[in-house]
Amino acid sequence: MLAGHHVLHTLQNSPTGSRSVLVGVLNPAATLNSQAAMTQHLMYTEPPPVPEGAALRLYSCPICPYAERVRLILALKNVPYDEVNIHLSAQPDWFTTRVNRYHEVPVAEVNGKLIRESLIIFDYIDQVFGGGSSLWPTDPYLKAKARLILTDFGNNFIGAWYGMYRGSPDQETLDNFKRFLKELEDIIQENGNKFFQAGDTPGAVDFLIWPWFERIGALKLLNPEATTFLSESNYPILFGWISRMKEVEAVKRVALPDSAHFGFYKGYVGTGQHDYGVADISGKGITVYAKEK
Repeated sequence: MLAGHHVLHTLQNSPTGSRSVLVGVLNPAATLNSQAAMTQHLMYTEPPPVPEGAALRLYSCPICPYAERVRLILALKNVPYDEVNIHLSAQPDWFTTRVNRYHEVPVAEVNGKLIRESLIIFDYIDQVFGGGSSLWPTDPYLKAKARLILTDFGNNFIGAWYGMYRGSPDQETLDNFKRFLKELEDIIQENGNKFFQAGDTPGAVDFLIWPWFERIGALKLLNPEATTFLSESNYPILFGWISRMKEVEAVKRVALPDSAHFGFYKGYVGTGQHDYGVADISGKGITVYAKEK
């Protein structure tokens, strides 16, 4: 086993008590990124075996919205897990050769078996740790409609969203972005005006879409043009949904503040720097596995 020690985080205020999350290995002798305010601990070794008590290992990234999808359902289902953060611009060889040759997070490791892609991992956790209750509609047609929302979201929204982060998109992209925001409002309205799936609590679609809207404050800070239209007055139903999601316990346990998202993307867009230390809201440091340059 590596020199170092596991850091055990216990998160209170969950519906069923506390949840333990075992994350990485924090080695006092690890090389530090001097630009990360001494909170991004870079590890150039392989992680140790999955510790006892962890139901699975999640290969993740502190700032990645796709990885956040998985952390959300793990928090919601109170699943104890071991988290290994990967430096996305300096991925270690052991990760790209043995964990995911496509060089992407998240990846879940369950009893030595690997599952990649955020939606597939989300579904696996929903089925295995759901306790007989799923976040998806039970009606096959409604479930199909929910899946189509996610397909349209990926095809029409995510690309434009990142374009907004990087600067001013062309007018066609901007128009399509605004149109899809209205379509999202229509979906919420059709389902009872609260969430993307009918009912008084959020469903799978809400959690799978949420990570991008958690970053809405950072987007407006990075791109002032977004403040001219991305407002509650223009999208009251959508912003009402955002307010309700912020009150969900699993979201509270996983979410990062606007300052963290802004700090990361400002550095990334400006210089290409990956400063995961901005996600260290606990003050205990963020351990990230990287390839030594």
